[in-house]
Amino acid sequence: MKTLIILRHGKAEQHSFDLDDYDRGLTSRGVKNSEQMGKFILKKQGMPDYILSSAAKRTYQTAVLAAKGMGFPKNEIVEDENLYLVPERNLLAALAELPTDVNFCVLVGHNPGMTALVNYFGVKLDNLPTASAVCFTFEMDTWENIATEKAEYQWIKLAREL
Repeated sequence: MKTLIILRHGKAEQHSFDLDDYDRGLTSRGVKNSEQMGKFILKKQGMPDYILSSAAKRTYQTAVLAAKGMGFPKNEIVEDENLYLVPERNLLAALAELPTDVNFCVLVGHNPGMTALVNYFGVKLDNLPTASAVCFTFEMDTWENIATEKAEYQWIKLAREL
């Protein structure tokens, strides 16, 4: 069995002409919610084996703060520059490449891809809010066929509920 948590990055700074979108960081609310969500994930689901994050500043900050809340080692977070603002098919491709020994992964990324991925797995959302998480399980031994496996919805936690 494999477990996947889809975590959207925390609330980010406003767009600015002085700052590239890729380099936008988290607001104070985004910082707080990201760490709280990590604590919630640990309590609800346990410690992940793997955290995979877009390399954009706000997503990596979210991953680091959630990891802190879980007690997951920061240096074990895997950053992927190819996960920045990508559609669900790219997210599925990245998940399909996870090592077989990973049983529980937290994927940290951006909308609209994260909402699209949640919808792909059968939970219909218009928008996955910032710093919110959705958990699915899969009856499979490897990640390579995640795109064709039946996802079992487990739970959703919105940041505003923390």
